[in-house]
Amino acid sequence: MRDGVVLRANVYRPADDGRYPVLLSRQPYNKDVNINLMYADPVGLAARGYIVVMQDVRGRYASGGKFTPSDQEFEDGYDSVQWAAGLPGFDGGVGMFGRSYHSETQWRAAVTGPPALRSIVTGVSRFHYSTEAQERPGGAHEGARLGWMQLLIGGDLLQRRHRGDPEALARALAEWGAASGRLASGELFDVLPLRRLADLPGSMMGSVVAAMGHPLDAPLYRRPWPEDTYERVRADTFHIGGWYDIFTPGTLNQYEAMRGVAERTGRREPHLLVGPWTHSSYLGNAGQLDFGPAASGAVLDGRGGLNGEHLRWFDATLKGHEDALADTSPVRLFVMGENRWRAFDRYPVPGIRGEDWHLHPGGDLDRRPAPDSAPDSYVYDPRDPVPTLGGSTMLSPTLPPGPFDQRDIEARPDVLSYTSAPLQQPYTVLGAVSVTLFAASSAADTDFVARLVDVHPDGRAFNVVDGIIRASARETYPEPGVVRPQAPSPLEPNRPYEFCVDLWATAITFLPGHRIRLDVTSSSHPRWIRHTNTAVDPVDATELVVARQHVFHDPLRPSRIHLTVL
Repeated sequence: MRDGVVLRANVYRPADDGRYPVLLSRQPYNKDVNINLMYADPVGLAARGYIVVMQDVRGRYASGGKFTPSDQEFEDGYDSVQWAAGLPGFDGGVGMFGRSYHSETQWRAAVTGPPALRSIVTGVSRFHYSTEAQERPGGAHEGARLGWMQLLIGGDLLQRRHRGDPEALARALAEWGAASGRLASGELFDVLPLRRLADLPGSMMGSVVAAMGHPLDAPLYRRPWPEDTYERVRADTFHIGGWYDIFTPGTLNQYEAMRGVAERTGRREPHLLVGPWTHSSYLGNAGQLDFGPAASGAVLDGRGGLNGEHLRWFDATLKGHEDALADTSPVRLFVMGENRWRAFDRYPVPGIRGEDWHLHPGGDLDRRPAPDSAPDSYVYDPRDPVPTLGGSTMLSPTLPPGPFDQRDIEARPDVLSYTSAPLQQPYTVLGAVSVTLFAASSAADTDFVARLVDVHPDGRAFNVVDGIIRASARETYPEPGVVRPQAPSPLEPNRPYEFCVDLWATAITFLPGHRIRLDVTSSSHPRWIRHTNTAVDPVDATELVVARQHVFHDPLRPSRIHLTVL
């Protein structure tokens, strides 16, 4: 690197003496352990005529320097791309690939404009913005950030810290293992105040806990993202996501931004592929549902799986073989329920319309506005929060993501359910989903959670998408997809307010005989760290207060779910 730090990589190359493009993947998870075989196999890519570089980022495993997540990847990304372009046998251009943090390294390299970078395939990619508000859905704290640092990053950091002292390393790893087990079980999420997690023996979560205490308008990174982020990207882009991935909004927003760039500049149109996948699994099943073999990332409707998708894209963008994409639509979305892929020219897809379903008294959900009626009420006790059951999560394996039967959750007294009549014909939701909620609380601050559910004829009720709004952050998140960082605005107890709950997006056909359901509650712990119902941020709160919540559905306060219908 430009400061003299050495980063190390494994290089896979074809066995002959030909000249080939380079595919670079930069990641913090150990270059010697391939976590992406179904997604993009470096050996398979090399066998198809590419030099493939798997690099440990700064401060991880074989590479030198100190690991400073995300911030370090701008200059290091630029320097690594240009280094890759100097490898023996290089010809044509550099492409980058990988998912999750591998995607962060791609975007950070791309915005610095390395001349050799011509193409990227970015998978399950999160937002790339500059304030805490844009990393905290609805203002809530994601439990995933704690688990990522503790479970995936912590072990190697300890190895480096105690290198040369086996006894100290053994003690540190024992403490780290014990703390990691308590985190995976969910026990540590109940610590008060949450800031104590930074000081527990074996904790590697200090930096994350500190960041969680930042106000919503605080800088997320030391270096702000430029306002013209996407205009700076000169590489062709292919975006891969999952409907049950924690970073679905990032994937969709990045695609839409790059499509706008392509329209303004006449460059290659970006591609988008979204399956019924979670953050780390591309199988044909997720949670308790099987979507069929065509959904699998190893098959993809008989097109060679995700490895085949990478090859076709890079063959076109790096080797100039445009025929490789001749039969590939720019947008391909897996529609759950009917369990098949659909192809479109763009996203949001043409022909969609918005449709509202209103909350009614008696637990009904109907396209007609609700009559004048009294609100529904429930008690939220943070000592017994609603547990997370599936969803678009990135927690420990003990709390898996995906669709799960929610009936046990819905039987709780602190969950309200509103259900439609059985559908008479297929009803396809394809795109954004949000909820306008009119609600009041006895607390100075609290959370509201909304969840779209597909109710099967046999009564099983599978979560589709969900979202959260922190009551005091309602002005920061005034409408879906809009973030305007504001100072927290406490509630006046028992006064009704209007809240916007962004449930992100999905693609699902509710089949005949199925019913549409909306669940409303105040927690999904530990996906979102439970709110204590006090005016103190949950990171610092030491007191747990019981809150009485009221949900309104009348002509003046029409709570409703907004669906994008095809």
